[in-house]
Amino acid sequence: MIKVSVVIDNHNYGRFLKETLDSVLAQVLDDVAVEIVVVDDGSTDESREILSSYAPRVKSLLQARQGQASAFNNGLAAATGDIVCLLDSDDVFLPGKLQAVVSAFKDPKVVAVQHYLHDTDAKLSPLPRRFPAWPARYVLEDYIEGRTEFTATSGLAFRRETLQKLLPIPKDLFYYLDDFLTAHALFFGELANIPSVLGLHRMHGANWCAGGLEDPAKIERDFVDRANYGAHRDRWLAAAGRERSAQALEAERLELWRRRVLLEALRARPLEAARAWREGLRSLPKTRHARFRAATTALAVLSPTLYLALYDAYSRP
Repeated sequence: MIKVSVVIDNHNYGRFLKETLDSVLAQVLDDVAVEIVVVDDGSTDESREILSSYAPRVKSLLQARQGQASAFNNGLAAATGDIVCLLDSDDVFLPGKLQAVVSAFKDPKVVAVQHYLHDTDAKLSPLPRRFPAWPARYVLEDYIEGRTEFTATSGLAFRRETLQKLLPIPKDLFYYLDDFLTAHALFFGELANIPSVLGLHRMHGANWCAGGLEDPAKIERDFVDRANYGAHRDRWLAAAGRERSAQALEAERLELWRRRVLLEALRARPLEAARAWREGLRSLPKTRHARFRAATTALAVLSPTLYLALYDAYSRP
């Protein structure tokens, strides 16, 4: 019999925790055992009382506040399933999620699986969302060429034997721990893409991913996290004797340029924003996408509010 572990990290999300746990317990599977492991990372709300009420159906690991990377490391170490699914404690699985994931792992070449997550508000009402046009599989070459688009934590699952090669998640990663696992897994096999919404991803203001381009503090933290993640990625590539393509490097340079300009503009420093924009022009690639990015980033210099409003509209379906 196949065993699936669902590892959930939690910190002060007691107001969402019951819906999260119930969404896993409601999964109906044939000949599959399900294990739920929750790591509570120093919660001070009602989370631990809620977890106690779910025993023994839910295995709870209680730790002092150490951060999400530590919570997942401890939860993944405790998981005993052949397949391990990740779930944030403010998100939920939809019916059929675990069955679809188990089916995708029937191909032995598949070491990880991802599916669409639909963004919602705090009450799980759907928000406008654009879904990427995924191919059936991603392989390492797709990542090297910059063709991959990854889902968030709650849409990810891994073979346990592959996870053991990826862990531990470094504690210097605050935001890119899901990319750390997903991208690294491609060095060991294929990533199966399920183009179906099998989970709901809450955007409620308290989670870090909400408003990531609107808050200067989040943009600054992103620079640090990107650099840390990039150092790990470059070590994987060096060990494999590979390098990222010119296309992937260009995309990263343009994204960093956009964020630097936007950071200065949001700080109400238009002269510094304009200077950052001009500096980026010096090494601007001669591509249509680069010219488009230059024009739109110039708008951020003039009005970051207008730029973010148009970016939000452009990103929607």
